[in-house]
Amino acid sequence: MMLTERQEYLEGGYAELSCARCYALVRVRKSSPQQTSVQWTTSAAKACPNRLTALVPTCLDLRASIDDAVRAGKLEVS
Repeated sequence: MMLTERQEYLEGGYAELSCARCYALVRVRKSSPQQTSVQWTTSAAKACPNRLTALVPTCLDLRASIDDAVRAGKLEVS
């Protein structure tokens, strides 16, 4: 994989989004109505009051914020 392909894979289509509850700022990509990718920074993970693990990589509050952003047209499903 070339550097530009890798960079596009890692960064392409992501939008910044803040959780409505704790204001953790993450990067989100919706590839389909069912598939959501979230990139957490260390500071966002610390801001989230829920314990995040590899098996639970997001929280219900963030999921609700993502769903609200999609409904409001602030986050596109691509």
